[in-house]
Amino acid sequence: MDESITETNPAIPTRLVIVAGTYDGVLAGWDTVEHVREQDKNDIELKLLRRNDGRYLKLSFAMAAHEGSVRCLDIASAGAAASGGSGDASSKKVKKRQRNQDDGSEAPPEPGALLSGGFDETINVFNLQKHCQAGELKTPNDLGSPLCCSFAPPCSSTSGPPTHALIGTTSGKIVLYKKRDWSVQHVLAGHDEGGVQCLAVHPTGKMALTGGRDGKVCLWDLMKGRLAFVYKIPSRSKIRKETVNDIVWCDDGTRYAFCYGTKITARDVASGEDLLDVEMPSRVNQIAFIGGPEGMFLAAGCDDGGLPVLEVGQLEEDEDADTRRAIMAIEPVDKVVAGDDRLKCIRSVEGGSGFLVVTANSGGIVSLMDLEGAARMMLSGPDGSEEGADSKDSESEDDSLDSDVDSNEEVEVAVEILDSVRLGSGARITDISVWSFGDNEMDEVIEEEEDEVEEEEEEVEEVDDEPTARTFDKGKKFNKHQTQRNDTLELDAAAVEKARKLVGQAKKKQRKQKKKKKAA
Repeated sequence: MDESITETNPAIPTRLVIVAGTYDGVLAGWDTVEHVREQDKNDIELKLLRRNDGRYLKLSFAMAAHEGSVRCLDIASAGAAASGGSGDASSKKVKKRQRNQDDGSEAPPEPGALLSGGFDETINVFNLQKHCQAGELKTPNDLGSPLCCSFAPPCSSTSGPPTHALIGTTSGKIVLYKKRDWSVQHVLAGHDEGGVQCLAVHPTGKMALTGGRDGKVCLWDLMKGRLAFVYKIPSRSKIRKETVNDIVWCDDGTRYAFCYGTKITARDVASGEDLLDVEMPSRVNQIAFIGGPEGMFLAAGCDDGGLPVLEVGQLEEDEDADTRRAIMAIEPVDKVVAGDDRLKCIRSVEGGSGFLVVTANSGGIVSLMDLEGAARMMLSGPDGSEEGADSKDSESEDDSLDSDVDSNEEVEVAVEILDSVRLGSGARITDISVWSFGDNEMDEVIEEEEDEVEEEEEEVEEVDDEPTARTFDKGKKFNKHQTQRNDTLELDAAAVEKARKLVGQAKKKQRKQKKKKKAA
C-alpha cells in the first residue's frame, strides 16, 4: 500500500457529504460512504469507502431539482443515526461504526435535510438519508427568487439540530421559516430591491449576517426577528454600489468575514476592529475560515483561478517586515480569461485537519484540498524555520535544507488535492454545500476495521500516482513563490461516465416534466 496515501488519512473527517447545484437545475451529491440497500428490506446500511485506494468521494445521487438554475444550497444535521440492521458480519461492522445504544455510547450524527433554492422561485427540501424529496415550497408572493439560504443553527453548530431556516430573496427581504412545519415566522426587511446576495447564521443560531447588492452588511437578531445593525460599504463608484459576494462566521463565532469586488475584510465581533482588509488581484467569489490552535486563516476562491490563503489577525508592533501574512496556494491562470479554471465556490470542512476545503470551478470539477502546508509556511519564519526557534538551529537547518531539496526528500506542499471529481461534461456549478463529521474515536474504529480487512485480503493493489499537489521550496517569500499550474487533472473514467449518465437522465426527466406542464 502506498505510504503517501496512508499519511493523508488522518486529515479526512469520518464522513464527508458534498452537494453541488448547476445552471441546468440539477443536484449532484458525493459521499465518503456508500448506501447499501439490503434485498427485500427497506433499511439502508452505510458502508465506509476504502481509503487506501486513493479515492474518497463517490457519486451518490443526481436529480433534476429545479426548472431554472440552482441558486443556493444548505445541509442540516439530522443528529444521531438510528440503530438497527441484520446480524451478518457486514452489519456488525456498521453497528460498531455507528456505536448504537447497546454499547452505551451515542451514534454519530448524519446529514439530514438538504435545502435548495432555484430560479423558478421554488424551495425544495430533500432527505439525504433516503435520497428522496421531502417537500416543496414557493416563496411568498412578490418576494422573488431565493438567492441564499441557511439553516439555524447551521450544521457546524454544536447547539443541536436546526429549528429554523432563512431564505434571502431577490426582493431584498429575508424569510424566516419554522423547520417543524415550514410555516413563515418572520419576513425581515433591511436590504434594497437589489436582493440578498449571501447570508450566514451564527453558530448559536441566535443571530445572522446578510450581505446585499446594495452594499450593506446587516446583523439580524433572530430571537426577536428584527434588524440589529447595518454597515454600509463605502462605494468606489458613484453610479454603482458594492455587491457583497459572500459572508462567513468562524467556528466559535468570535470573528466574521465578507468579500466584495476584489476586497476581503475580516472583523472581530467583540471590538469591531478590522483584522484583515486586503485587495486581491481579481474578483473574490467566496471565502472560508480554516485553521486550528496555531492560528486562523481565510481561504478565497477567485475569478482568475487563484486560491490565496490569508492570516487573520492584527499586525504586531514589533513584527518583522519579512513576515508572511498571505500565500497564493494556487497561482492564478496565465490567461486573459480564467474560463473553466475560475473558482466559483469554496467551503470549509469541519473535522479532519481543520485546514480542509472543498472547491468547485466553472469546469464542473469539485476538489477536496488540504491547505495546512500554506498555513505552516506563514507560521514559519522568513528563513523557513518555526518562529521563536534558535538562530543556530535555523542556520543548521538551512545548511541541511539544500541537500534535502536536491534529493527531493524535503519539499513544502502549500496545497494538496486529496480527491477530485467531475460533474459530467459541460455542467456549470452554481453553488455547493458541505456537511462533515469528525471524531477521533470513530476514526480509531474505522482504522481498526480497515486493518482487519487488509489482513483478510491476499493482495492489496498499490496506487502509484500521488494526489495532485502544488509544491513550493522552503524559505521563499510570498511574492517570490512561483508555481506551475497543472491544468491536466486525472479523473476516474468510470466515475466520470457514471456522472454523465446520471446528469443526462436528470436532464431528460426535467425535459419531460416541462412538456407535461406545457401540455396541461
